[in-house]
Amino acid sequence: MSRPSPTLTRPRSALAAIALGALAALAGCSATVPGSGTAAPISPAELCPAAGSDAARLATCVVADLERTCSARIGEALGLRVTVDPTPATVHRDCRPFLAFGTAFYCPADDRAYITSAAVARDRREFGDRLPYGLATVVAHEAGHRVQYAVGQPGLDEAGDAASRRVEQQADCLAGSWARNAARRGLLEPAAFRAVYAREMEIVSALTPPPGSGLEGYDEVATHGTPEQRVAAFDRGAAHDDAEAACRLRRG
Repeated sequence: MSRPSPTLTRPRSALAAIALGALAALAGCSATVPGSGTAAPISPAELCPAAGSDAARLATCVVADLERTCSARIGEALGLRVTVDPTPATVHRDCRPFLAFGTAFYCPADDRAYITSAAVARDRREFGDRLPYGLATVVAHEAGHRVQYAVGQPGLDEAGDAASRRVEQQADCLAGSWARNAARRGLLEPAAFRAVYAREMEIVSALTPPPGSGLEGYDEVATHGTPEQRVAAFDRGAAHDDAEAACRLRRG
C-alpha cells in the first residue's frame, strides 16, 4: 500500500500523498446548479443536516456515509479517517510537504485524508456558505483512494504521470459511484452534484504551488488529467451499479 511518487507534488518517496485539491463548495438551500441532464432546485443541507456549514462536522458526516457504503461494497471496513485544518505535527512526515499546496490529499503513510484550512477558506470566499456538496466531492475522491489501498489495487506502486492519472481517475470514478448511491437514497441531487464536481476539477487544475514550497515543477493536469477527463471518469462511476466493473477495481 504505497506509491513511489505522490500525485500532487511527486517527490520520489516510498509513501506519498494523493491529492484532489481545493474544496469547490455548494451548500445553500434552494440553489439551482446546471449539471448533466437537468438544472433543479436542490437542498445540499439534506446531505448532512445536523452539520450546518462546519467543515469538520461535514467531513465527519460524509466520511461516515462513505464508510458504510464502501465497506459494504468491498466486504471489509474501509477505515477512512479525515482531518480538517491539520497542523504540520499531525501529518506524517512523508506527506507533510503537501500542506504547502493548500488543498486536500490522502496520505498512504497513515491512511488518512487531510483537508487544509486554506482549501476551506478559499472555497468559502468563492462559493459563500454553500459547502456540503463541495466538501463531499473532496471526501468522496479521497475515499476512492482509501478503497484502492484497502483492496490492493494493482498499479499503485507504478511511477510516472500516466500511472498517476489512472489512479486519480479511478478515484474520481469511485466518487461517482458513491454519488449514484447517495442520490438513490435522497442525499443529493445528481445533476447538481456533478456540476460541483466539474467545477472542483477546474479549480484544482488551475492551482500552482506557491514559491518556496518545494513543490515547484508539479503539474496537476499531468498527474491527474484534464478536468474533462476527470469528469468523464466520475460519470463512468455514476452511470453504473457495478462500481468494480465501471471503475476497473481489482484486488491485488
